[in-house]
Amino acid sequence: MVKIALVHDWLTVPGGAEDVFREMVDLYPGTVFTSQFDASRIRFLEGLDVRTSYVQRLPWALKRHYIYAPLLAGVYSRFDLREFDVVLSDSHSFAHGVRKRPDALHICYYHTPARSLWVPEIDRRASGGLVKPLIARRLRVLDLAASKRPDVLLANSRTTAARIEKFYGREVREVIYPPVRTDKFLGIPRLGDEEGLLYWGRLIPYKRIDLAIAAAKRLGCRLNIVGSGPLEGQLRAQAEGAPNIVFHGRLTDEKLHQLMSLSKAFVFPGYEDFGIVVVEALAAGLPVVAYGQGGATESVLPGFGVLFEHQTVDDLVSAIRRLDDLDFDEARARAHARTFDREVFRDRYRSVVDECIATHFGAPNPARPESF
Repeated sequence: MVKIALVHDWLTVPGGAEDVFREMVDLYPGTVFTSQFDASRIRFLEGLDVRTSYVQRLPWALKRHYIYAPLLAGVYSRFDLREFDVVLSDSHSFAHGVRKRPDALHICYYHTPARSLWVPEIDRRASGGLVKPLIARRLRVLDLAASKRPDVLLANSRTTAARIEKFYGREVREVIYPPVRTDKFLGIPRLGDEEGLLYWGRLIPYKRIDLAIAAAKRLGCRLNIVGSGPLEGQLRAQAEGAPNIVFHGRLTDEKLHQLMSLSKAFVFPGYEDFGIVVVEALAAGLPVVAYGQGGATESVLPGFGVLFEHQTVDDLVSAIRRLDDLDFDEARARAHARTFDREVFRDRYRSVVDECIATHFGAPNPARPESF
């Protein structure tokens, strides 16, 4: 039986990448490696051997994990994985940089090469001031070296695969879309549209919720914002004096589903590598207004929403107005969302990993869950 190591970037905030990792851990249980781990928020690792780095013990490591990002390229390269035969990494930053034994197998599932390093036009966290660009330049050198370590590369979208080939010069074996728990949303009824536009997700800069707020202020339409994040205070200040814009913070599933059943459309103005929430909206029978770059172009097919060309208020306002002319078929949208279901991910990911392990070790795969 092979020994498996599972590697993920910091495990402090639940999100789409963590949903992927949850499926990986469920399919191939093993020892988990991560720079920081908040057991109170990441519950699905309960009972597993989770090994963290020295960053775990630093101040604010779990509350403001991103301040230690410049250290993490070194952190992941120093994890000791010599006892493991197979490494399954799940990377949106530096997790792909772990080192394995020469005879071991490393399969990396990429959410993106680190956006702040390679696509600063989307994520500007490493491009401000005088010092940050110097650090980013050094981190790009380290990250490029790290990108050579995985044996097999998988990507969460064609957008991510194109970035990997452009920045790392490596070929992606297969695009496997992230798992979406569509069953949570397929049963939500459509009861009306009086709640107007809806956004749910983290309130962070590259999501561009500021565009949605500006568009709602100009149109006077209702906009419900569900979620929290470091940008919340700034966004609330932007929306001040606009009673049509409501911040709900985090909601229970039941209350979010109630909002969804009464919303007109889901608004998604950011540039995402894939965008799980877009598929969730389609599964709930909601049309989507999204920026026409990145993962949204792979999920919002014609008839399922309106894509806008430029990340400007004018373009978003125009797209929202075009909703009234959209020939939206709720049943087709829900059926399309099912093609991204978690079971589809599980089948494809398991198939690729099993094949790679069998090929690498020259024998039937001993790593499947039934062997444990």
